Amino acid sequence: MFLPTQSYLTVVRQPKALHNAKEQVARSAGRSRYLTETCCFDPNRIRRARHKTLVHQHESWGNVRADLVKRTGVQRQETRISHSKHTFLMNLKGEARLGEDFIDGRRISFAARRPGSIVYIPAHSEWTGWDEGDATASYLLVSIKREFADRTLGEIASYSVAELPPSIGFRDSSLEMALQKIAIELKYPDPLSAMMVESQATQLFVRLMRLNGINQEPAKGGLSSFDLKRAVHMIESSGDQRPSLADLAREIGVSRFHFCRAFKQSTGMTPHAFMAQRRLERSADMLRSSELSATEIALECGFGSSSHFTIAFKRAFGASPTEYRRSCRI
Repeated sequence: MFLPTQSYLTVVRQPKALHNAKEQVARSAGRSRYLTETCCFDPNRIRRARHKTLVHQHESWGNVRADLVKRTGVQRQETRISHSKHTFLMNLKGEARLGEDFIDGRRISFAARRPGSIVYIPAHSEWTGWDEGDATASYLLVSIKREFADRTLGEIASYSVAELPPSIGFRDSSLEMALQKIAIELKYPDPLSAMMVESQATQLFVRLMRLNGINQEPAKGGLSSFDLKRAVHMIESSGDQRPSLADLAREIGVSRFHFCRAFKQSTGMTPHAFMAQRRLERSADMLRSSELSATEIALECGFGSSSHFTIAFKRAFGASPTEYRRSCRI
């Protein structure tokens, strides 16, 4: 079995200029030659920005590598990610409000990236651009070898992982859960971490294939895209006061029975399950970005009690709210 390597932590404070950031990292860590040889990921190269402090923790398990980066005093950030591996990036803290994005030189529309938003870049594709937002920001970057993805997915699907398109700034609770579990293994590695991380990497690709409709029959009889957007907007804008089925059906102009059936055909889940997922996503956002206690977040998100919140959250994310918050902070 491949045993995980030592987890490396690099801290940089008040760099004088971007061009000497590597020297600052090596000097702070006190092992410049060793870091140069072992750390192939450089936050100052792929996401260049002036900053006051930088903390970088990373771990490799052979087929999968994870990097956790936190900066303070961040100004305009310039991105250039092009890798021979498939890459996932999840925003953990801080919001990017303005910017531009390009995929393989083609400009795509920019949308604000809040904590929890995910980026997927296939091997040999390139994501470039810039963004500006909160001064304190952190992200998790997971890179996965093409050979591992092809070998693993080739056993369960007649589809090449390389054909999955890049996607910038989307939300999905299943992907977020898998990435958070990898982050936990990064922070607390043990001899079983390689097996755990590879299983989560497999789930990342399986979920992406489902989101892209691979090997699935097209949904028939579901809500129109316009009606689905109206329903989702009503759910997401209601806060902790969840709309009833009758309210949602009335908004669309159909019976409750027809709405439930059509909603499930369009989303793959019942309205109740969809609302529960959105509520958990909101609670995860608040754990990352606020200082509210878990009990306060439970009440804010509409859970009946803190114990109910803890049970539901651990079932969804594989960690208690406290453990999840700890894993998001270096």
